Amino acid sequence: MKANLHLHSRHSDGSLWPNEIAKLASEAGLEAAALTDHDTLGGTGEFLATCAGYGVRAYIGCEIDCVAPEIGYKSEILAYFPHGETHHARHFLRAISATRFTRMAEFVDRCRTIFSRPDLDFGELCSAKIGDRFDAFDAEDFSFNKVDIFNYLKRKKTLPESAGYREFKKTYFDSGLISDAKFPKPHVRDVAATIVADGGFLVIPHIGHEFADSFGTMGRERRRLETMLGFFRDAGVTGIEMYYYRNPDAAGINELVLDASKGFFTTWGSDCHGPGSGKFTIGDFSGDFPGFPDFGVSH
Repeated sequence: MKANLHLHSRHSDGSLWPNEIAKLASEAGLEAAALTDHDTLGGTGEFLATCAGYGVRAYIGCEIDCVAPEIGYKSEILAYFPHGETHHARHFLRAISATRFTRMAEFVDRCRTIFSRPDLDFGELCSAKIGDRFDAFDAEDFSFNKVDIFNYLKRKKTLPESAGYREFKKTYFDSGLISDAKFPKPHVRDVAATIVADGGFLVIPHIGHEFADSFGTMGRERRRLETMLGFFRDAGVTGIEMYYYRNPDAAGINELVLDASKGFFTTWGSDCHGPGSGKFTIGDFSGDFPGFPDFGVSH
């Protein structure tokens, strides 16, 4: 199947709703797709239903922020649930989203002082993120993040229109000016245990990021790559993603990863975040995906 299994919606840091992404997946000629919002499964029901209407096989998925200090890993892991069982995962993610929600309110409070803008309001930020669906808003269905703060401050003209997110994050978050508090990130092993309990599968995303998206760096540090893969394998991760790195090294990186990851099954993902995000890539990258190892049927 022509598949792109790494897509984001407004339920986390994407710019489109799940039904809009499903429509684009169909228009891009995808036969299989997965919505993989950060730390939430809130948009999956809408995505699955809309994909079914377009004849696109849809898998339940999410991308979970996690860490593995043993190998210096501070990134994400992709989780997929081809059998439709998500009980343990939803309970696990609920605690993460609740903490994110509380911390975002604290960030807005801090921004009032930093920017001398007493009119900044967390409820208004939520309304801006949710838009015309705010009446049905359930905080557990959404994953709030620093991009939401950035977008809200630009919308309020607190930041100039020309401001870029990376510069904003470095100036206000990495420096600790707004906050040096980190969003909670569970250990890879805890994530794996939760997903496997639901009969799900874990996939390493964009591992090239750990090597500066550089084929040369990854080649020179192949032993580190193999060590990382061994760690993930021992933790219960069984898949690895061929990723759209958006640079000339992409093909080489994916070939090297494929060669080094014997025993892992392979997915393909473009990490699409929608129009205006800088990652509107839904039709730019895909691969032939035969299904998950046990050939589970999507729901």
